[in-house]
Amino acid sequence: MNELVFLKNNQPVTTSLIVAEGTHNEHESVMRLIKGHKADFEEYWGAVRFSDLKSGNPQGGRPTTVAWLNEPQATFLVTLLRNNEIVVEFKKRLVRDFYRMREILLNRQNVQWQELRGQTKAGYKELSAAVHELYEWAVSHGCKAPEKSFYANFAKLMNKTLGINPKSRDELALWKLFEIEKLQFIARTIIAGLLAQGADYHQPYRDCKSAFESYARLSFIDQRILELSNGH
Repeated sequence: MNELVFLKNNQPVTTSLIVAEGTHNEHESVMRLIKGHKADFEEYWGAVRFSDLKSGNPQGGRPTTVAWLNEPQATFLVTLLRNNEIVVEFKKRLVRDFYRMREILLNRQNVQWQELRGQTKAGYKELSAAVHELYEWAVSHGCKAPEKSFYANFAKLMNKTLGINPKSRDELALWKLFEIEKLQFIARTIIAGLLAQGADYHQPYRDCKSAFESYARLSFIDQRILELSNGH
């Protein structure tokens, strides 16, 4: 599921395009609503900011002008839309995601969160060093794959296990940081152990995948991710 809310200048925001796509409305219609009620949007909640987003078409194309909306502005916008099942469901998700983003901002002020985030960054460096050793072992045994693919494979495996957007490490809940630290330790231990045994260079990834899946089941991580995605 795509994220509806993200941080811009340390403020939770969404865009007119996200609202339009999420409610199955034409973006031009949503922009007309915003511009037609611009004074209402700005009366209590600050200026509405506009910017151009580059076209997603690899062949080029005109940029799309979007409005950036803070929480009260976004809430006001959806009250202007005609209600149906799709719009109501989107409203629920939008409220949930703004609430989560406020929690993230509070987390960043939490000393425990700050310390654990620092520990996961240090753990990532240690894991990267282990993966580098694995890469050198693989090259010495005929591997032709680029080194960056080794790092990417382990990172993707960890992100998939925890349901993490790779660009949102600084927006994670405290419990996910705990789980990252544990998975980093598991991966480092497996890689070091198998290298000491002289194992096939494919084996560490396979064993990490199996260990991560087992850990996720025992820790009920999959259930927790599902509950969060459903708004519980």
